[in-house]
Amino acid sequence: MQATGYGAPEHEIPAARPAAVPLPGSGPEHDPDAAALHAAVVVPRLFCPIPAAPHHETAGIEARVVDWMARFGFCDDDFHHAQVLANRTAEWACRIAPDGATDPLQIGADWSCLGLLLDDVYLDGGLFSRHPERFLPMAVQVIHGADHPETTDGPTADPYTAAFGEVSHRYRRHATGTVVRRWVDGVAEWFLAACVGMGQRASGTVPSLEEYLVIGPRDRGTKASIAVIEMAEGTSLPNEAAETPRIRALTQIASALVTFANDVYSYHREVKEQSLESNLVGILEHALRVPPQEAMIQAAALHDRLMCLYVTLRDQTAVRATPEVRCYLGQLDHFIRGNLDYSAVTPRYRSDPGAAPDPAPAFGVWADSPSDGSLEPLPLRPVAWWWDQLSPAM
Repeated sequence: MQATGYGAPEHEIPAARPAAVPLPGSGPEHDPDAAALHAAVVVPRLFCPIPAAPHHETAGIEARVVDWMARFGFCDDDFHHAQVLANRTAEWACRIAPDGATDPLQIGADWSCLGLLLDDVYLDGGLFSRHPERFLPMAVQVIHGADHPETTDGPTADPYTAAFGEVSHRYRRHATGTVVRRWVDGVAEWFLAACVGMGQRASGTVPSLEEYLVIGPRDRGTKASIAVIEMAEGTSLPNEAAETPRIRALTQIASALVTFANDVYSYHREVKEQSLESNLVGILEHALRVPPQEAMIQAAALHDRLMCLYVTLRDQTAVRATPEVRCYLGQLDHFIRGNLDYSAVTPRYRSDPGAAPDPAPAFGVWADSPSDGSLEPLPLRPVAWWWDQLSPAM
C-alpha cells in the first residue's frame, strides 16, 4: 500500500516538497538579491540555562519507527522515505521524555514521525498549504480516528487515519484518561491552527506577531507533545493544578520557546521552501521591515527574553509546589531543552536532510547569557498576562 494520501491522487504526491509563495515583497521575483540575503543569515546561539538530561538509547527505537511507518506505506516512494529517515524522531522523544520507558517512547516517536510527514506532505508547504477546504475533511477523519481508534480498522481507512488510530490504541494502554484527552485535544488544536495558516496563505496575508503568538505554538502541536511526555513517563498532572494561572502561563511560555527555537533552527529549510510566512523570523522581517539577519537577531532576543521569564516564574512556582507540580515543571524543562538539542542535531533542519545524522550540533553551543534578559512585559495582548504571574517583588 502506498500512502498517496487523503483526497490526493498519486500523481499529486511530490518528488520534493513544493515551494510556497514567499512573503509579500520579499521574494526573489521582487528583489534579485533576496535569496542571497536569506541564504546568508547566520543562526545565533540561543540562551538555555536548563541542563540536558541523560536519555534513553535511540537506535532501536528509531529502527522500529521506520519499520512502523513502512507498514502504512509511508516509505514506498523516495520522497516519503527520505522524510521519514530525516526526521529522527526517536531522538526527539527520548530527549523530551528522558524518564520514559521504551514502549511509550516508541509510541511518542512513531506519532511524531507520522505528524511531521503529514506536515511535510499536506500542511506548511505541502499539497493543501493554501486549501483548508481540502484539508478539513481529512483533519476531521484523523481526529475522529484518534478519538475513537475502534473506527480505524479495515481496508477503507486512509493511511493517516489508520496510523493515528493505531497510535491511539497503544497510547491508551499507557496513559490516564486525562492525558489521552489532552493528546486528542492537542491534535485537534494543531489541525485547527494549521487551517488558519492555510487560509492566511490562500489570502496572501502574513500574520501579525500577536496572531503568530496565538497560532504558532498550536500549529506546532505543542499541547499534544506535552501530553506525549506525560504518557511516556507515566504521569498525569491533575486538571485542578494544570488550570491554575501560573501553570497555564508556564505551559504557554514553554510552548512558545519550543516554537521559537523550531523556527530559528528550521529557518534555512523554510527559506529553500519559500514558506517563511509562518516562521517567526519571516514574520518579524515582514512586520519590522528589517533585513533577514536583523529579523533573526530579533527572534533570538525574543527567545532569550522568554527563557528568562520562564526560569524566573518556574523557580517561584516550585517553592510551594506539590510533588506532582514539581514533576510537571521538570517535564516542561525537558520539553524546552530536549527540543533544542534535537533541533540542533536532526538532519531535518540541516542543509542536506538526506545526509547521515551528525552528533555534532549544527548551530553551535548555547549562549552563556541572554541577548535580552529583561523581565519587563512584552506589550502584546496574547502574552502580557504571563508577566502578571511573577511575584510582586519582581
